[in-house]
Amino acid sequence: MKTKKRRILAYYITPHGFGHAVRSLEVIRQLYLMSDSVDVIVVSDLPQFLVDENVGRSLPIRRKRLDLGLVQKDSLRFDLDVSLKVLEELYESRESLINEEIAFLESEQVDEIVCDIPFLPFLAASEYGVPSLGMSNFTWDWIYQAYAQSDSRWSPLVRWIRESYGACGHFLQLPMHGDCSACPHIEDVPLVARKSTRDPEKTRKILGCEPGKKACLISFAHLHLDEKAQRNLERIDNALFFYKKPLSFHFGNSRCLDAFNLSYADVVAAMDAVITKPGYGIVSDCLVQGTPVIFTDRGFFPEYDILVDEMRRHLATFFLPLEDFYAGEWEPAITALDALPRLESKVRSDGAEVCARAILSRL
Repeated sequence: MKTKKRRILAYYITPHGFGHAVRSLEVIRQLYLMSDSVDVIVVSDLPQFLVDENVGRSLPIRRKRLDLGLVQKDSLRFDLDVSLKVLEELYESRESLINEEIAFLESEQVDEIVCDIPFLPFLAASEYGVPSLGMSNFTWDWIYQAYAQSDSRWSPLVRWIRESYGACGHFLQLPMHGDCSACPHIEDVPLVARKSTRDPEKTRKILGCEPGKKACLISFAHLHLDEKAQRNLERIDNALFFYKKPLSFHFGNSRCLDAFNLSYADVVAAMDAVITKPGYGIVSDCLVQGTPVIFTDRGFFPEYDILVDEMRRHLATFFLPLEDFYAGEWEPAITALDALPRLESKVRSDGAEVCARAILSRL
């Protein structure tokens, strides 16, 4: 009997934040549930633990950065000057990078690529002659155009990036999106998000959150709170604060989630509040679970206002100014959420299945 040819998919994921990675890995998980003849190669510099937690199987990862997003100064601020310099270096290397990707596609006999949302691979796929899909709620030209309005050095790079996205064969446009018009063929898809499968009260029991205690998830990739801020949080005696590594805190009512065998979606569903900066991944998780959000500013990033508007439409929310956030003055926000009803989620969230079917249909 002739062996059926397995199809090879290269999935490019930006290293900017965890939200792109989490939603892309959920789509990859669905791809493996729907098909037993597809092999996925992830091309990114994302942390290994994200793959291990979200896909449920080992995946080959080619460690390669083909976009930068924005360079962070810290958890909440960007360094636009360094970001511009790195992007200019990417532009100067564009021809060699595209040729390198063509060689990779040929050597691995790749049948299709998906990008969330590096733009250079679209040019490589077009030249190599395989289908390409994009999946995102924005493209980088839209983000960078906001900075070009006050700094003309960004403008030629914006034009180059828009031209690169023009080679995208089909773009799956997620909800809460900005301008994705650089991609010529756009299809709207539902929200891609992780979903809880465990009863929230059982999760709270596992976490040791006794009745009368508020359970709050600190959701950041990186966050430094000084000793004084941590002591202020320790004085909030009716709350427990949960976090995942690489975060690390040392106050009495903080708990590291790595000690528990729980999915992130299960934890989000069990919380009285998630404390975060608005990013697509955590906002999606909260929208699906209906979990209240205490949020702070993240600097000038065009996606921010869109995410905040959507949170306020569907969730109980409280804005915490940066000064209070870094001081650990969180108790008024936690108390304020008591007066707000926890809303039932009405957001369609089968986007991972829809995107997986779209990807498979083009293989």
